[in-house]
Amino acid sequence: MNICTLNRTLSLSLCFSLSLLIVVASGLTLDIKNNLLYVVDTNNILEAFASNSTSFTPSSPKNLKTSPISPTSVILIWDEPILSKNMTAVTGYKIEYKIGSASYIAITADTKSVTTSFIHQGLDSSKTYTYQVSAINSNGTGNPSSSSSVKPAATTVPGGLTATAINPTQIRLSWQPPSNTFGQSISGYEIKPVFATDVYGDTVGSTNGKTTSYIISNLITDKKYSFVVVANIGYGSTGPSNTASATPLTSSVDVPVTPSSTISTITVSTSPIKLTATSVSSTQINLSWSPPSSDGNSPITGYKIEVKQDSGSNSTLVADTKSTATTYSHTGLITNSKYTYKVYAINSVGTSTASNEVTATPVTTLKLNPLGKLSIDEGKSLSFAVKVTDNSLHGLIFNLDKNPPIGAKINSNTGMFTWTPADSQGAKSYTFDIVVTLGSSTDRQSITITVNDVLNEPEPTPVKEPEPTSEPEPTPELGIALFVDKSKDPQSYVDRYNKEPTYKKWFDTNFPEYSSIYEAVGLDEPKKDPQSYIDRYNKEPTYKKWFDTNFPEYSSIYEAVGLDEPKVEEPKVETPQFGICGTGTKLIDGMCTLIEMPKAKPWWKFW
Repeated sequence: MNICTLNRTLSLSLCFSLSLLIVVASGLTLDIKNNLLYVVDTNNILEAFASNSTSFTPSSPKNLKTSPISPTSVILIWDEPILSKNMTAVTGYKIEYKIGSASYIAITADTKSVTTSFIHQGLDSSKTYTYQVSAINSNGTGNPSSSSSVKPAATTVPGGLTATAINPTQIRLSWQPPSNTFGQSISGYEIKPVFATDVYGDTVGSTNGKTTSYIISNLITDKKYSFVVVANIGYGSTGPSNTASATPLTSSVDVPVTPSSTISTITVSTSPIKLTATSVSSTQINLSWSPPSSDGNSPITGYKIEVKQDSGSNSTLVADTKSTATTYSHTGLITNSKYTYKVYAINSVGTSTASNEVTATPVTTLKLNPLGKLSIDEGKSLSFAVKVTDNSLHGLIFNLDKNPPIGAKINSNTGMFTWTPADSQGAKSYTFDIVVTLGSSTDRQSITITVNDVLNEPEPTPVKEPEPTSEPEPTPELGIALFVDKSKDPQSYVDRYNKEPTYKKWFDTNFPEYSSIYEAVGLDEPKKDPQSYIDRYNKEPTYKKWFDTNFPEYSSIYEAVGLDEPKVEEPKVETPQFGICGTGTKLIDGMCTLIEMPKAKPWWKFW
């Protein structure tokens, strides 16, 4: 094989010389840095040949940056690769992109332009795009640049500003207008120098609202300059654009500044994939599918669903779901009929071709809903409804299997489970086997219920209970309550009731059907002294008010409790006596009353 075919970096003259030696050479080494080719012949003699190659591919473009310029487009900006003396000039760029973790796709294999910016249009604002750029010269395509990612979005400031030195004293600026001006027109643009981060100088130039480029002159060669652009909108201006920098050099020459661009072709999407149909009851089938592998560069907005029953023809079940959800429940079906489905994707262009076709038959499936675990305090009532997954089934029969604890029961027709654990059933877990039957079909579920031993635990600090607002009324005979352990002294429950307010509250709340704790534990309630009611009436104003309000038919508390009301003696009135009063008194209102007597004259006055 010709050595020139193996190594494209060698000049034709060098290749010709080497072709004469290749038959005797035993080794080749290329020194790219010094443009030398070392050849070792079969006699181990080393010879060096100079290479005049100028056909190396370009190095990678530098500083690739991406930014949004509208909800459907982005701009790419990069620096031209630095060319060594052995590289031919760049003639174009290869632009590639990918979405997510997918492989790179070429937007354009060759822009055929030396412009170092590119606009990608027709994008989806809900997706993130990642780009890389490779330089091209007469010898081929070089290695790609580092990647840069961006998400299309509306902009409210000028974007994609680039600065290019076009001669030793001039820089050309170019930018994209903001995509959202809130309904106002752009009257012009102003160019400002950048002195430091967020520090801008006075305006150095301006354009009208339709011109998006500007040349700045009278600059100093070899000095770096940075600029931003703001748009004048209405009575104000936007924020600044991105900062762009350039350095005019003696070697600077004018180059095109209009970005290359392409618009992604928008088509109908591919078909939805992996459609499945599952019968979940005698009247319902659930559909599920995956989105199309390609949305045609236009977001999916909904799905069309078709159905066929038995041997009938296809009909539209849903013309447009108007949702990106990939599930659907078809209800109200006929048991044991066969249903066949297809799904189509919809985007802005139209409706895709059909997905794979699937079939399902709704059948009667007797299955209880999962029950899990529950916890309840002893003495408290627990109730819940046992349900089956198919709520269209009728004639179900429920029962508890395997000797459930005393007091637990389930309504055979409704599946309502009820249980009030007794005091003796606390501090233990119970497993219940619940069975449902429909004809010859049966299903069962287990549920674990833990009963907390709270009745025998130390009670918190007693809280003073409010006085009752009414006297308990007698109720029919109910028998001993379920929480009573017959091996215990019934009086122990009465003592707890009288001494522990929280226990009293628990009993009064959960067992209102009993007139008293005595009735609940099977003891005769001790008779109360009627005088105690009278004492409360005389000593407690609230009790007196309660009695007078609720029992006006009684003339007094005594009549209400069956006691004779004590007689009240009338005060005695003294009847005035009439007669002769003695010296120094006078009869006033029937009584002899002492009166003041005049003083006697001294005895000497009588002389």
